[in-house]
Amino acid sequence: MQYEIPVLRDLVLIGGGHSHVQVLKNFAMNPLPGIRITLISESADSPYSGMLPGYISGAYSEKEINIALGPLCVIAKARLVCARVTGIDPVENTVALAERPSLRFDVLSLNCGAEQAPVMGQGIRVKPLKKFIPEWVEIKKSIHANSNSASSIAIIGAGAGGAELALSFRASLPTDTCIHLVGPSLLPGQGSGAVKQLKAALAEKKIDYVSDRLAAEEASTTDDTFSLKLQSSSRVIRADHVFWVTDVRAPQWLQASGIEKDERGFLRVDNRLRSLSHPHIFAAGDVAHLVDQERPKAGVYAVRAGPILAENLGLAIQGLSLAGAKSQFRPRRYHLNLIGCGDDTAIASWGPLATRGRIWWRLKQWIDKRFMRRFNNLPVMQSPVFRLPSALSKHLPDDLMRCGGCGAKLAADPLRRVLARLPTQSSVNLKLGIGDDAAEVINAGPTILATVDGFRSMVSDPYLFGRIAAHHSLNDIFAMAGKPTAALAFVTVPLMSEPMMEDELFQLMSGLVDVLNAHDVVLAGGHSAEGAELNLGLTVLGASSGEVSTKSAAQIGHGLILTKSLGTGVVLAGDMRGQVDSRLSSACLASMDQSNWPSIEVLVDHEVGALTDVTGFGLAGHLGEILRGASCGVKLRLADIPMLPGVEDLVLQGVASSLQKANALVLKDYKFVGIDAADPRLQLLVDPQTSGGMLATMPQHQVTECLEKLSNLGYQAMQIGEICDASIMEIY
Repeated sequence: MQYEIPVLRDLVLIGGGHSHVQVLKNFAMNPLPGIRITLISESADSPYSGMLPGYISGAYSEKEINIALGPLCVIAKARLVCARVTGIDPVENTVALAERPSLRFDVLSLNCGAEQAPVMGQGIRVKPLKKFIPEWVEIKKSIHANSNSASSIAIIGAGAGGAELALSFRASLPTDTCIHLVGPSLLPGQGSGAVKQLKAALAEKKIDYVSDRLAAEEASTTDDTFSLKLQSSSRVIRADHVFWVTDVRAPQWLQASGIEKDERGFLRVDNRLRSLSHPHIFAAGDVAHLVDQERPKAGVYAVRAGPILAENLGLAIQGLSLAGAKSQFRPRRYHLNLIGCGDDTAIASWGPLATRGRIWWRLKQWIDKRFMRRFNNLPVMQSPVFRLPSALSKHLPDDLMRCGGCGAKLAADPLRRVLARLPTQSSVNLKLGIGDDAAEVINAGPTILATVDGFRSMVSDPYLFGRIAAHHSLNDIFAMAGKPTAALAFVTVPLMSEPMMEDELFQLMSGLVDVLNAHDVVLAGGHSAEGAELNLGLTVLGASSGEVSTKSAAQIGHGLILTKSLGTGVVLAGDMRGQVDSRLSSACLASMDQSNWPSIEVLVDHEVGALTDVTGFGLAGHLGEILRGASCGVKLRLADIPMLPGVEDLVLQGVASSLQKANALVLKDYKFVGIDAADPRLQLLVDPQTSGGMLATMPQHQVTECLEKLSNLGYQAMQIGEICDASIMEIY
């Protein structure tokens, strides 16, 4: 009998920097049995600093300069936890996170970059890049919109970063924009040849280089401008926008960690990138200080450290000695510096030598694009292939890579057939049973609402899975216009080392309890077990707060409202294969982590008729339950149905949830009016939703005000059709 090796140790990576993306790719190509990787990042993508000037000058799109961490984690079989780090405990081996439980680790690596050191004034700090980019987009829009008067920009810091930023600004802003570059020296630490070439480029682009330090920055109270006073002269520079590209410091949450640091707070590491004080902690890139080999904070060193870090982490997480390892990081003192000039030329320098030309810009583009291709052009995850006799192979499901969440539910037809074969379930205490969202049980007081739901994890972050599963399970009580009161949990945790199983359970239960507590629902008990994968099932009890809403209360003439966008099933299916970009993935997770309770209060206040939540059978499937219960028909407006941004492109790529094909049978009941049967939006009508929105009917005179209030609460609610006579079943 063969057994799979359980997960035994946790390698946690903080930050999706230039070194860590290489670590993930290395472990994807060379997986280590018994090892689990967790990447903690504030965002699901990571901007590549080397391409930022090209993005500003218009050579690249924002998507082209970002490494998508989600697909990279998929091929590395790593967990992705999108959270903000607030501290490290190297004794208890935990990473503290904002607004959620700490995560444990066995070996920890940091490649989270640095942050801008404190500055004397306001303005925009270029680091971290993830925050700077959206700020720059808005500033660029405002400058181009204000064409009646010339804008003025000041960049504080005349190193390579500041100089390249100034040249990029010149390429992307109106020609009459005044650009000032302020710093005591130009390209400090670089050779005289590079300085000479840069001075010529700045003069050619009419960029004012001010060789001085800033003494003070004062913001005007009348016209939103800044007055920059210089240290060595009486000159005052007036600027509409100020950008800081000055010294950096280590993240402040590192200061209380007790890990050995240099005077600026950066972690002191040896030539194996290992902490001098805590050998189970590693660091690379800007956050690290390489002892006896101090180098400038430049992305090139983080790139070169990646393979070294990957090898040493592989040894450390297996408990192997690094003493005999060949992987020692010894960065060269000189490297080829390439500074883009924003005009298809670049300055190339090596030590004292420097030259400028188009060939260097083409070389820089080739280097940067080659680096990005390694992490963004990833193989699509394929379903396993089995060689079986034809008599057996014809019974294989179409897609062996099965979805999580509601995409993992059984299809409607076999479920109905099974229920039909069972004895009828009836009781004097049962008012509503199988067929509605929750059962309604009669007792001496208010009727009890009861429901059960659950599925295996659809995301790699167990805390987030706990939150989504809780939202989803509460929805069945909400769909009866009821108030949930208590829940019982059934949790299955995969076999791992004991500390890892404990932490996995704690993360999951913390997410679950956070959502339950926010809705005043008590976790009354439950059961836990070992299993093949992480699963959570919830039994939720509730009470009716008045008239119980049912699926059969629709009336002819009612408007049909959907409160959330469709597409979670397709996105989750695409995520499994590494085909979803970070923006769509983040939008999907935010939708699933949004409570439906505020929308219920609004719907009830506006004479809601039929009410249900959209889950595993898709919008069309759950709408069919409403129509059958009320003996009505519908006119469904395809163009008005809200969908997650970009999800239609996934459908066109052939991505579909494993339940979608079975759900699609319901579309045979509809007549398409002016709609192409190949329209990808039709597939989204039968896409299984996890923690989906509410589908409701109400009198038409209530719809406009209801939608306005739902929008104010943050829902993407729309009227998507009208309830009609049973003879009409149209999608137009």
